Amino acid sequence: MVKNITLQLLISMMMIFMLTSAFVLVVIYINKGKPEKRDKLYEINTARDGLVQTMAYYLVKPILESALDRYIEKHGLTEYLEEIMQQEKEENSINFYEITEGSGSKAFCGQEVLLQMYKISNNTLALPNQASDVTLKIGQDNQKELSLGVVGMREGGERVVTIHNIANDNKMNFNSYYIKLIEVKDKYPDSVNNLMIFNDLVNRTGKQVKCGDEISIKYSVMGHNGEYMIKNQTVQFKVGDKKVPLAIKLGVVGMRAGNNRTIISPPALLNVTDNMLIKDMDFDEENVSIIHLSLDSKQETASHH
Repeated sequence: MVKNITLQLLISMMMIFMLTSAFVLVVIYINKGKPEKRDKLYEINTARDGLVQTMAYYLVKPILESALDRYIEKHGLTEYLEEIMQQEKEENSINFYEITEGSGSKAFCGQEVLLQMYKISNNTLALPNQASDVTLKIGQDNQKELSLGVVGMREGGERVVTIHNIANDNKMNFNSYYIKLIEVKDKYPDSVNNLMIFNDLVNRTGKQVKCGDEISIKYSVMGHNGEYMIKNQTVQFKVGDKKVPLAIKLGVVGMRAGNNRTIISPPALLNVTDNMLIKDMDFDEENVSIIHLSLDSKQETASHH
């Protein structure tokens, strides 16, 4: 009697196992034949190296995606996630590969630079006699994206700059350029390398300020003793133009709307000239100054091409 019951239990368990396995295999086969959607607002990282991972990929992943899709729709997160994805695409639109470091002056936003440049075709690197001389102003020319790839290079340095563009069919295409920085024509003071920037990241979304964008920013300037020399003033300018002191021009690059920054600036970077929009900056000419910057959370940076 006991043997019969045990045998029946074993047979039942085997049938359940075989039916479950068959069901799992059918589900995997059906999902495997479906084209994978690429328009998801998120990504679930999975591998398919073994049997268990393959089962998880085709069986568990669709369940998780369905649950996430319902959660996103229920809580109205679609627009937010689309904004994040677009932001990532824009911030990753310019990449570079360093070939030679260089040892001369460093290139910054707004400077005029002399380059040797060559557009790379079919992953073929430029030969020296194929590269042509080009003069660009970083962030200000019609080749803005390409010029932004020069930022941070030193004279004598070489790099490959890749620019990603989103086509009309929402597909990504790219162009690559070989660039050698020959000369930085309008050099900044050496103390620009001592500019110290501290972020207060209130908002991690929104467009980053790039060289060439037009922005409006609120600023305050304190002496090294903590006393305000200027407080809560606002200035609107195109980043890279010589309309504000260097410390502010370079200090805003990379800020996001709603964020604050504190900058410790050497005196040479706060010089005010007659053609600047800021006229009332009475700073300490011997000691560092402390600058507080604030970018309005409702502000959209305007890019000019």
